[in-house]
Amino acid sequence: MITFYLILGILTAVAGALPLGAVNIAVINTTIKEDTRKAFRIALAAGIGEVLLAFFALHCSMELTDFFENNRWIQIVIISIFLAIGIYFLVRKNKKDNNKPSKIKLSKSKFLTGFSLAFLNPPVIIYWIIAISLTNKHLFELTLYTPLIALFLFFSGIYLGKIGTLYLYSKWGDKMAQKSTDSKTKLFKIIGVALIVISVAQGLKFFVA
Repeated sequence: MITFYLILGILTAVAGALPLGAVNIAVINTTIKEDTRKAFRIALAAGIGEVLLAFFALHCSMELTDFFENNRWIQIVIISIFLAIGIYFLVRKNKKDNNKPSKIKLSKSKFLTGFSLAFLNPPVIIYWIIAISLTNKHLFELTLYTPLIALFLFFSGIYLGKIGTLYLYSKWGDKMAQKSTDSKTKLFKIIGVALIVISVAQGLKFFVA
């Protein structure tokens, strides 16, 4: 029964990591422009950020829920950022970049990039608040008073689920990198359309609610 916490952590993390987000896009871009090894560094750091967010949500889910409900402007900012990034990817043109100093700068910050993109992500906090609330309501109680081994397995599952999903995105990016420039351009357009759809859907949900 206790291993169910591990499975729950993996499944919940995968469900949250599957939709295209900032970390996913960073992994795909890094794979295409550099290599899968550097992209995996982003994934490893993002997993740590994801675990910390889940722990933060577990610790103060009620306070965070009230905060986001009372400061709805944060949701508007997030929606606008997703829309802007989506438009950028949709209209951008794939260009060869031989600027080596820039590449060196990016290489030194892979771990920090992955961690910051995962941790400084309000939508993910909201996701974990909802996920933990649903778990408490429909499955079993998940609090800081849950047995330590159960919490360890749950958060281990979150880490494995996050980096596993990002690894699959990296493999996808690697396949695109081996294809023609037109394929890469199509990938950027797909990412752009996906982000725009997400932002529009969230915007409609925000104004209807």
